[in-house]
Amino acid sequence: MGIYSFVDGKVEDFQEIFNTLIETNGDDYNIFYDPDAYAAPFFPVGKRLLEEAQMAETTDISATRDLYLRAAAVFRIARFPINRSPVSHRAWQYGKDVDMAASPYLDPPNREITIPHTYQDTSADDKDTIYSYLRIPSKIQQPEGGWPVILFICGLDAYRTDHTVRTQSHVCHGFACLSIEIPGTGDSPAAPGDPLSPHRQWSSVFDWIASSSGGQAYGLDANQVIVRGISTGGYYVMRIAHTHANRLKAAVAPDGGSHHMFDDTWIRAQNHMEYPFALADALAAKCGFSSENSILDMPCTRLLVINGMEDSIFPIEDSILLCRRGRTKDARFVDGKGHMGNPGAEEIIYQWIDDVRV
Repeated sequence: MGIYSFVDGKVEDFQEIFNTLIETNGDDYNIFYDPDAYAAPFFPVGKRLLEEAQMAETTDISATRDLYLRAAAVFRIARFPINRSPVSHRAWQYGKDVDMAASPYLDPPNREITIPHTYQDTSADDKDTIYSYLRIPSKIQQPEGGWPVILFICGLDAYRTDHTVRTQSHVCHGFACLSIEIPGTGDSPAAPGDPLSPHRQWSSVFDWIASSSGGQAYGLDANQVIVRGISTGGYYVMRIAHTHANRLKAAVAPDGGSHHMFDDTWIRAQNHMEYPFALADALAAKCGFSSENSILDMPCTRLLVINGMEDSIFPIEDSILLCRRGRTKDARFVDGKGHMGNPGAEEIIYQWIDDVRV
């Protein structure tokens, strides 16, 4: 399926699961507010797909890859939209395992990279390790200065395991792609309740990219780093573009939430708009920061702001606000499209990144 966030999955896998949810809960939407009960029907299907993938390993490479990715998609939706209970956390662990099992069958594979959180603040409850995926082009000769880098900032609900299609596009365009989760999600070590923890996390990442034992060992070019986000990751791109402008070639903020996304009225309405889950609850579980207006007046790297005019997850006014403050931005607002401007915005992003690289 190409439907977010069921990418890599198949309809028949989820049809069985949702039939079970309907039968056992009387089609009551409140099941989405009970993460353990909601996740339970996903496990038998995910485990069955995992077993089928393991059985296919010696006979059919293509089927093995697809079955592992299908299992990963099932476990992804089991913990959706955020790890908020013991069972959803177990689904996240299963999802990581099956996604890594699929990795050898991808071209190029995902490499699990652990980055020391050298700016860790233990008093703020930061953890000591940043977990990431790295994909390096396999069919393109490495440039003389090293691989240009896409620092891929994940969203509220889709983590480093969930962007195979997008990272594939970036490596096919000649970029190494380093995927990392945002505070309060996935395996991010950054303290979710500390507004300064993102700065510390990204500082550790940039130092690793430039270090001889880190990014340089993989042939990464620390002078050619472009950061891009997805969904809530666009909010962090907006921050990074200003707080770490001197470490970046450029930045892309799809859905650059910055101010109005934190309005009480907007937050109260989020559970009733285009997002299929309880978005306000998920954002509350993640962090709940206030406005970032002061950041917008800092020096900024070259920044593309892109979104759909009909976005009902984060208001288009936030993207416009980015363009009204600080350095002149590149902007594209897609008529008639919702959150992040897709379908269509992703191709615009790839073209813009290619143009910036020249």
